[in-house]
Amino acid sequence: MNDKKIIFMGTPDIAARHLQYLLDNGINIVGVFTQPPRKKNRGMNIEESPVHQIANKSNLETFYPSSIDDKVIEKINSLHPDIIIVVAYGIILPSQLLDIPKYGCINIHVSLLPRWRGAAPIEHALLAGDAKTGISVIKISSKLDAGDILHQESLKINEDMYSDELTVALTNLGKQTMLKVLPKIFKNKTLTNAQDSNKVTYAKKLSSDDRKINFNNSTSEVYNHIRAHGPKPGSWFIYRGERIKILRAIKKKDKGRQSTILNHKFMLACSDGSILPTFIQREGKKAVEVKDFIQGFAFTVNDKINA
Repeated sequence: MNDKKIIFMGTPDIAARHLQYLLDNGINIVGVFTQPPRKKNRGMNIEESPVHQIANKSNLETFYPSSIDDKVIEKINSLHPDIIIVVAYGIILPSQLLDIPKYGCINIHVSLLPRWRGAAPIEHALLAGDAKTGISVIKISSKLDAGDILHQESLKINEDMYSDELTVALTNLGKQTMLKVLPKIFKNKTLTNAQDSNKVTYAKKLSSDDRKINFNNSTSEVYNHIRAHGPKPGSWFIYRGERIKILRAIKKKDKGRQSTILNHKFMLACSDGSILPTFIQREGKKAVEVKDFIQGFAFTVNDKINA
């Protein structure tokens, strides 16, 4: 398998970890494609993507086009890849590219397709309160995440699992699954299954506004919202004009008028119960445990939040 020429395409940290795993296992990477460096963080410094950084450390030939045009396709052709592996690249591959590699193009997707096609499958699985998710290895087609399934592995989602923990678990599962499937592909021992179009759900990219908590929802919905965005970038609400993030929380049965502060523990009322933040962060401040937050923050019981 190590004699095969592989092009890797990906951008964020989850993709970088897959690339590093391939390198650690002696896989022959002949080229890496990632998104261009971008301004990030408060200093707005130009930063290379996590995949770009791994590729540089490993002295791999790296390309970062903003789109896949004829010149890029010509370059890919010149690398004579046996297969192209895509993990969270963020750029849709044109159809004329898909037939270049001998064994085609595959995508490692962090959901059990056809559930949660799209950019944010981990967050949407948690938002929906799914009991399980997993890894899908698919043949890339012209439609987003719609290709035939080559292999799937399931993963149970614990009720207290947050986005960061689920990301780590799926990354580890994805790395192992990818390396398990590659030899089968090269030996033509994989069976393809078409996705059931009647079971498709979409995981759209989430914005800052999507991370605002609606305390008119049920306790479970609010809790799942916090899990889906926690601990980073965090779910948020407004109190007295200040945006406050809840990074972790627990469900409570205490009831009261929804969207209000129930007591001096800073318990927050939902439609059928309440949420008690355990880690919380004010604007421009460090994240702290709720007991430390309460000591340094003036609030009034029964005040409305998001008012």
